[in-house]
Amino acid sequence: MNAALGDGRGRVDAVVSISSPARWYYRGTKPMRQVHWAIERRLGRWATRLGRGTRIRKGGWDPVPLAPYEAAATVTPTPLLVVHGDSDSFFPVEHALQLYGAARDPRELWLEPGFGHAETAATPELIRRIGAWVSART
Repeated sequence: MNAALGDGRGRVDAVVSISSPARWYYRGTKPMRQVHWAIERRLGRWATRLGRGTRIRKGGWDPVPLAPYEAAATVTPTPLLVVHGDSDSFFPVEHALQLYGAARDPRELWLEPGFGHAETAATPELIRRIGAWVSART
């Protein structure tokens, strides 16, 4: 969502938020507790480097970016599409509702039955629908 705010050099035609958190530091699900363990603990960073080949820098954000729900409120007049699944194991539907509730029109909310988390759960049909939505607004 913060990417939609741009860098002041160009206009954003449309914003699509897929399986997004509404707030930072969310730990309400097991996968998110695992993510925080991997990022915040020395042993977690070591295990991630060894097991995934990914290095994670110690320390937090400085400064902490605007929360996604706060950023959603500033996207207007850019069209916003919030896509979220009712089977997302990382972020429950309440995150999509908070993003959508904070945003102003033009905005749409798609709550997808059986859809899990992000690109690992997206079907070709859903990708086509999102693409058509974006194309209609650019």
